[in-house]
Amino acid sequence: MKNSFLDLFEKCSEELKTLAFTHSSYAHDKGIESNERIEFLGDSVLSAIVSDYLYKHYHQDEGKMSKIRSNFVCTENLSDLAKSLNIAPRILIGKSFKGKDLSNSILADTIESMIGVMYLSFGLHSISSAVLNALKVKERLKSGMRANDYKSELQEYIQDKHSSLKYTAETYETKGGQMNFRANIYINGEFVSFGQGSTKREAEQNGAKIALEKLRNK
Repeated sequence: MKNSFLDLFEKCSEELKTLAFTHSSYAHDKGIESNERIEFLGDSVLSAIVSDYLYKHYHQDEGKMSKIRSNFVCTENLSDLAKSLNIAPRILIGKSFKGKDLSNSILADTIESMIGVMYLSFGLHSISSAVLNALKVKERLKSGMRANDYKSELQEYIQDKHSSLKYTAETYETKGGQMNFRANIYINGEFVSFGQGSTKREAEQNGAKIALEKLRNK
């Protein structure tokens, strides 16, 4: 597709493209800059693009728009995009990752780095359509996409059974040096599931989704 996400990225300089794919483990081995700073920028740009579109075309309250936005910018959705674009072979990783499958978190972070690179190269206005199309924002909203709030669904599910629900969260450092969250879910004091994510909220949502699947399949 003309001006697609990947087409636009390929028009960036070789230096910036290499930066986008430079994982912190590789940067540490080689003593060069990693993609963490450009990923930080890309994360903010992505949020701004999706927020702008929702504000202009999706007339709902702030809470609902936040939930919808989280569906588009979450690790799961971004890693799915990374897989569809087959960028994993291009990611530069250190010796500690050789022979291992790249995590969804690394794939999602790389997509954010690519967005950061495109933003620096072409500006916000020029990349917005490519990003929105890649994430299928317009298409999914038109098809009636709703805000999946697994925490609320889980709370409603256990209330019907007069059960208690508790979340505990902890942080951990990945082999690449990034900080992630793990959320543990307990029902009536008994451990049920856990979820992981780059934010506490994302980890809790992922854990609640797994808990719901387990409870409904009993």
